[in-house]
Amino acid sequence: MMRVVVSLTALVALATPALADAAAASRCAAKLPEDARAIYNASVPLLVKGADGRAIVTEQTRKLVLSGKVSHLSANTAAMAAADCLVLR
Repeated sequence: MMRVVVSLTALVALATPALADAAAASRCAAKLPEDARAIYNASVPLLVKGADGRAIVTEQTRKLVLSGKVSHLSANTAAMAAADCLVLR
């Protein structure tokens, strides 16, 4: 079974309220590699106030890997990169 590990710093930031800067998050996402951008795009609409960011990124990454849209070899790195941009939202 695939296991995705996202950096603790990114997860804490996803779980706590921050100053939202959607423009900065979008600029960050535009620079992401393809797999990370797919995870970002799948996760961003689900990150509403009170949502568990870690669970969202993990589940979306899992779904993308199982559907063949994200390589299982790059999933962990891609999820961390996506989380780094998602914390800016």
